[in-house]
Formats: sequence, structure tokens, C-alpha cells
Amino acid sequence: MLLQQQKETRGRERTMEAKPEEKAEFEEAEIEYVSYGGEHHLPLIMNLVDQELSEPYSIFTYRYFVYLWPQLSFLAFHKGKCVGTVVCKMGEHRNTFRGYIAMLVVIKPYRGRGIATELVTRSIRMMMESGCEEYVYILHRVLTELILKGR
Repeated sequence: MLLQQQKETRGRERTMEAKPEEKAEFEEAEIEYVSYGGEHHLPLIMNLVDQELSEPYSIFTYRYFVYLWPQLSFLAFHKGKCVGTVVCKMGEHRNTFRGYIAMLVVIKPYRGRGIATELVTRSIRMMMESGCEEYVYILHRVLTELILKGR
């Protein structure tokens, strides 16, 4: 009896996991990309990161990045709603100038449509224009899980 209940529970869990994500309907041209524009963008970035990434950050961490390197942070909007962001920094590392992608988030309904690629492309372009010779990105657990699941 207990074994049967465990099997049923696992079956329900698999069914729940297999439920397809709701995808947002939009045209690529509807996504507006903007560079960090000041304090009014900070809560948008914080909400996205807190909602989607596993690492908790304090407001001081966000400010460290966006105040020192505002030109490297970008946001993606769809009809006025912030759906993605990238936050970066740059600095010297072993006799070279390196860019570092600290946070990259696109909310689930908008994933797989090139938004993260465009955000990263814009950041890397700015890094290169600022003299960076290389860039790095440390994968977060959530992103790693998505890659492993093939999303």
C-alpha cells in the first residue's frame, strides 16, 4: 500500500514537472532594450534578480555594479514591463582588462527568444568599446539547471 502511494505521488510530481511553461506572445521588434538609466531602474533589476536567481543580493551589491559601471547594465522591456536584465562590471585582472557578467535574467515566459543573447551582446560590445580584452560569466545554479534540462 505504501509503495503504491509513493508511486502515485511520484507520478503526480512528474506530471506537474512536465507541465509546459506559458510562453509570452510577442514579436522581436516589440522588445525595447535600454541602458541603465538611473535609480528608477534599480527596483526593476532587483525584482527580476530576486524573482529568478537563487542568490540573494543586498541593495549594496546592486548599487556597486550599477553606480560604478552603469554603461554595462541593460534592461529589456515588453510593452512597459521589464522582462530581462544584465548587470556587469569591468576591471584589471592579471595584466589585462576583463569584463564580468554578474547577473543575467530573463523571466520564464520570455526565455528562448534571444533576449538574453541581445542583453549580453550589448554589454560585451560596451566592454570592448571600453577596452576589455576578455569577459567572464559565472553560471548561477538556476541557469545551470536550465542548460541541463535543455531549455
